[in-house]
Amino acid sequence: MKVCFVGLKGHQGVALGQLKEAGCSLVGVCDDNEASLAAVPSWPTATPETKVFTDCRLMLDTVKPDIVVEAGTDKRRAAVIAACATRGIHVLAEKPLAFTLEELGELQHAVTTCGIQVSMLLTMRFEGAYRLVREQVAAGAVGKVCQASMQKSYRLGNRPEWQRSKETFSGIIPFIGIHALDLIRWTSGCEFTAAMAYQGNTGHPDIRDMEDNACVALKLDNGGSAVARLDYCRPAAAPTHGDDRLRIAGNRGVIESLECGTRVTLITETEGLRDLPLPLPGKQFVNFVRSIEKREVCDVSVADCFRMTEVVLKIREAARQGAAVSLA
Repeated sequence: MKVCFVGLKGHQGVALGQLKEAGCSLVGVCDDNEASLAAVPSWPTATPETKVFTDCRLMLDTVKPDIVVEAGTDKRRAAVIAACATRGIHVLAEKPLAFTLEELGELQHAVTTCGIQVSMLLTMRFEGAYRLVREQVAAGAVGKVCQASMQKSYRLGNRPEWQRSKETFSGIIPFIGIHALDLIRWTSGCEFTAAMAYQGNTGHPDIRDMEDNACVALKLDNGGSAVARLDYCRPAAAPTHGDDRLRIAGNRGVIESLECGTRVTLITETEGLRDLPLPLPGKQFVNFVRSIEKREVCDVSVADCFRMTEVVLKIREAARQGAAVSLA
């Protein structure tokens, strides 16, 4: 299959490193940064036939790809996906899929009408630790889920200009909170029914509109509760960019992913604390291509993509308004 990249501002490396294994060829790359485009010919997956563009629609109509990997800015994402949908091009996109709920509704209609395959770069689903947590919870290792919590703490670093404005950046909850909330939902097997959230920029005025912290409290459909803690306060001297921690507490045990997904522990009523061996990580782009070829089920379904985008956009508005929101 022929693949194009639209935007080089996100997790495009997930697909770039798996192109050959998926049996795909890179035919086009589009970005608004000419310096980024200048490096494309040196990519291991680039060929003399790989073309670069600054106009997305011109690229789509010129090289006619089968798949687009979208990794641009939040504000433009829905328009790119819609342009692909009208041309029958499958899309693996960054998150969230849309900037507003109205835009999300229009996009969902376009995707459904055109019948393309759409998935989202919820990359953490493919890490071995979280796949293991999901398997253990589904197997009943912790019993009935009572509470779930997820922490995502990132280094702030030097953020690009588009992330510093609410006109182009979706916010801390849709941008990184979507990973935390998706993992809670995906590993616990529980659906969200209501939420309340707080967010703000408390200590980093130089990033302007971009929040540096958020906290989300949620009600689960089984009567349990969940919380997600998000911040950009991880010190530059920390050994890793992120500090991710997931905890699922049930009526028969507790399972945790610690140390950025390098360790999973389980304690139950009958067994003491023990470390579980981690499975190998999955390969998201390979899975996406094989799902198009009807060889595998897509591990990040289009239904999950639209649902999680809806969830984070509603919670973002709840945080802005200081009120609870129904997610049922």
